Amino acid sequence: MRTRIRRWQVVTTSGIVALSVVAALLGLFRPGHYLDAPAFLPQTFAQDLTMLVVGAPVLAIGLWFTVHGSLRGRFIWLGALAYMTYMWASIGLQVAFNQFFLGYVALFSLSLFTFVGGVVTTDADEVAETLVGRLAERVYAGFLLLVAVGLASLWLSELVPATLTGTTPLLVAEVGPQAMVSHFIDLSVVVPALGLASLWLWQGRPWGYVLAGVGVVFGAVLAPALTLGTFLLATGGAVTVPLVAVVFTIIPALVAAALAVNFVRVLDGSKHGRTVDEVKDTV
Repeated sequence: MRTRIRRWQVVTTSGIVALSVVAALLGLFRPGHYLDAPAFLPQTFAQDLTMLVVGAPVLAIGLWFTVHGSLRGRFIWLGALAYMTYMWASIGLQVAFNQFFLGYVALFSLSLFTFVGGVVTTDADEVAETLVGRLAERVYAGFLLLVAVGLASLWLSELVPATLTGTTPLLVAEVGPQAMVSHFIDLSVVVPALGLASLWLWQGRPWGYVLAGVGVVFGAVLAPALTLGTFLLATGGAVTVPLVAVVFTIIPALVAAALAVNFVRVLDGSKHGRTVDEVKDTV
């Protein structure tokens, strides 16, 4: 494998795993740790639980295999880092100030810079050479575009009417202003990133393979948190969760998990079929 992990990335990733476990344990077991509205707490506890049993272990596993030269492990590592960046940005901005605030700052900063460093030091040509002829590029590109458009439509259907009428979105009225954090991050980062990954993969660009792999692994790691959090909000009665939001939140996450498993499965270092240039010529 031509791509290698840097020593500083091993150190920062290890710190993220350890600090994430501490943060999740504090949230789940420290009385009075969260000072938020009761309607917001079920989602927060769901995030802590899935961080403890899914997010941190997957990141540790991805790091282990990446250190040992596995390209498969690298995508598990990068997808888990994308999950950590997303989650700690969301949690740090959503929850009311508590004594672990600086921990959230450290977790987001470490996750963001380690993720960016991991992506830019990935050999995109190596990844593309491994996957060309083995991956259903247009299936992945179509799925990523569908999620980007669907997610944008879901959030804009709440925000545009409220903006035009000068009213408060229902979710803000029920939960508080922190409810818009996910909308902000999704519309400003996740939707454009998925759209770009879809376009580049459709065009057969090497970086399209990298971003698509990171995107589906990110969705797979995020799936348990989305599913559990949505279920608790929908059944809690304190927050109105439309059926379309439930369906669109859970189903794409599960599909992403299936696509992630397939992506990692075919990323075994074998090279056969068309070359990258041949794929570009067919687009």
